[in-house]
Amino acid sequence: MFCPHCGNEIGEGHAFCQHCGMKLEQTGIPPSPTGGRERTPWEDREKEGFFGGLFKTLHQVLFKPGQFFKRMPVTGGLSSPLLFALITGMVGLMFSYTWQMMLEGTIQGYLPPEMQASRYQMFEGPNLIALALLSPFALIMLLYLNAGFTHLLLMMVKGARAGFEATFRVVSYCFSPILFQAIPICGGLIWFFWTLVISIIGLRDAHDISGGKAAFAVLFPLFLCCGVAVLLVLLFMGALAASFGMMPQQ
Repeated sequence: MFCPHCGNEIGEGHAFCQHCGMKLEQTGIPPSPTGGRERTPWEDREKEGFFGGLFKTLHQVLFKPGQFFKRMPVTGGLSSPLLFALITGMVGLMFSYTWQMMLEGTIQGYLPPEMQASRYQMFEGPNLIALALLSPFALIMLLYLNAGFTHLLLMMVKGARAGFEATFRVVSYCFSPILFQAIPICGGLIWFFWTLVISIIGLRDAHDISGGKAAFAVLFPLFLCCGVAVLLVLLFMGALAASFGMMPQQ
């Protein structure tokens, strides 16, 4: 018997799921292990193929997120979503690094001589090799930290109905907008706002919660960072004003 809320296997005769704590309907028909959901094209690569599954999943996440996350299984392992996030993340970073190098060369002539001496230091020799080797590990760490913090916020508002795996899978597939880094200059902004939108939709549909709870989990870190930044600026301005006030008058 499987829980219709989180998809985990449970023992017979339980009134509540021992994994997610949700109350179980006592019927004579065992619930479906996927709760009516189906594997994503990326997780069905045996049928769709590697590139077919990748491109279909990207299209659905970016342009039909409501349909995608309503059908996405909330269980099934972390490896496939992790690999998807790693592939899309590395491709997006490659676009970002490429535009940074090209734009840096374009504005080189407008920089002061002392700044021109540092041209391309980040993308030369050992620095470039280190960047290429460390980027995948940084992406994986970012993915787990993001999923963990997001799930913690969901738990605070009683919105983590489907378990950590569901949150992790949503966060992984929401790496898709990083491919907008292929667009120069404005690609980063599109990536940022598109990720916010589909993350809210994904958490809402994966955990079957209200949009308000999902929005809290996604937007609270942003508001927190903005609040800390404003506080630091105010403290700096206060310290600066105090230092000027203590200066002797001429």
